[in-house]
Amino acid sequence: IGEYANALMAPVTLADTASITLTEATHAGRLIIVPDVAQTTTITLPTPIAGMSMHFVGPLHAADADETEDTNNVVIAAGTGNSIYFKGRLTFNDIDGDANSIVGSDNNSNENITIITAGHYDITLVGISATIWMVSGYVSSDTVPTFTD
Repeated sequence: IGEYANALMAPVTLADTASITLTEATHAGRLIIVPDVAQTTTITLPTPIAGMSMHFVGPLHAADADETEDTNNVVIAAGTGNSIYFKGRLTFNDIDGDANSIVGSDNNSNENITIITAGHYDITLVGISATIWMVSGYVSSDTVPTFTD
């Protein structure tokens, strides 16, 4: 049983591409490792199911040994037309100053989270219905992440 459970929970490292579509079968309930992307990357989520979870960490590594943050953005997209959206908040840790804050969704239509030049992030999403992803976690960067329609 242990080997089977471990196989189902093994981390998934995403490819460094501009567009990635996640699936329940491959990504749900697993740690999703996002690389130091070479371009703005949009990660599209599957339709949420109550209890389904996605856990993102990144970037995997900096491109250069002295680089403290990724130089490109990562967009986590819940859907289109505001029919699937995020509820919740992220803690923002400012890595080039002392401005820490909480950034939140409008809780009724924000379908994109944009992580801008991240130093590091750890974000958990949990489906709470067929149209809502609950979001929690933190982003360390010199730019505040955004929630948008």
